[in-house]
Amino acid sequence: MSSPTTNRSWLLLILAGGAVLVLALWLARRQPGPAVQVHTTVATSSPKATTTPSAANTAAHPAAEGDRRLREACEGLRKESNARIIRQKLAELRQNLAAMPKAAAIAAIRQFLDSKADASTHLGFKLASDGMLDEAPTLRTFLLDELGRLDPAVAADYSKVVLASMDSPDEWAVALRNLALGDASTDGRALLEQKTAQMLGYAPWQQNPSTGFLEAFDVPVYLGGTDFVPTLSQLVCSQDNPAVAHAAYLALDRLVINNPAMVLESLEDDPDMMEGRESTRADYFARANVSDPQQRQILESYLLDPAISTAELQTFAGIYPNANFMVSPNLLTQASTPGHDALMNLDAQALAVAQEWLADPRFAQVAPELQTITQRLEGFAAQAKQGH
Repeated sequence: MSSPTTNRSWLLLILAGGAVLVLALWLARRQPGPAVQVHTTVATSSPKATTTPSAANTAAHPAAEGDRRLREACEGLRKESNARIIRQKLAELRQNLAAMPKAAAIAAIRQFLDSKADASTHLGFKLASDGMLDEAPTLRTFLLDELGRLDPAVAADYSKVVLASMDSPDEWAVALRNLALGDASTDGRALLEQKTAQMLGYAPWQQNPSTGFLEAFDVPVYLGGTDFVPTLSQLVCSQDNPAVAHAAYLALDRLVINNPAMVLESLEDDPDMMEGRESTRADYFARANVSDPQQRQILESYLLDPAISTAELQTFAGIYPNANFMVSPNLLTQASTPGHDALMNLDAQALAVAQEWLADPRFAQVAPELQTITQRLEGFAAQAKQGH
């Protein structure tokens, strides 16, 4: 820590050197390490006798240099609207940060984020295949993403700062991803669950959803289980926001794919959750794999439920077994699809069980739907045999 005498010397030098020196010395004092000694010469005949900061002094403080570059980048982005030039500027900024000592780059990013300064990039919120951002809509979002690349643990820690106030849904999306990837502790997961629920339930962001908000629906998929099933079901049934309803539909569908028995049982236990979207519920139950005894039991209960309408059963019969998959980059999870042989095996098992049900008097009420299923699957089998 500097002594009072040194502080007075610095102030004299600041007054002589001007505003640029104020910024350089103030930032230098914020960095860890030994105190920087600044020497001045008392002017006797000309102001030129006073020393000025050199390039070597700036280079000695890479975090200060990083902060300067970030502020210059911010000002540059505010004056630019050409997407090609903006992408080039951001690529250069990423290279500059990567070339700095990691600790200095992290310090500069955190300091800039703390300042609340920002600039639009006029780009979208676009994910790469690894869940990192291929495009970022603002400089702050870009830097939060960069922080996740540089140090996941530090990025997770800074996520707590972002998640303390609801300023930007795009920043929240990146912060939730950073928290998930950088903090595997029990407390970290609890905070992730809490903040995900808070985000999905925030009406202003629901009413005017950004791309980042919609991408954040991958976080419940990453968390798994059934805790988010009621919330997602409610949003699926929302009539006033198709974009949010679709994002919730995809998230719930992927939860069913990842853990069909648990999620389908949850939907079966509370049929009111999908009221008004019964055809969508049919799509979910058509995911059941009857080779698994638990899933077969759940599916039989669904088919025998007298509350299930004929229209819903017809939707189920038209798609079962559901082999439609949506593949896209996600914040946290990787989507995969079964291969041809796996799908053929699924069809064969579904056909065999549907034929059993047709012969079972318990399923007499749904015989027309079962006949639709068997005819369609027999056609698939015939096509497959011809193909071989």
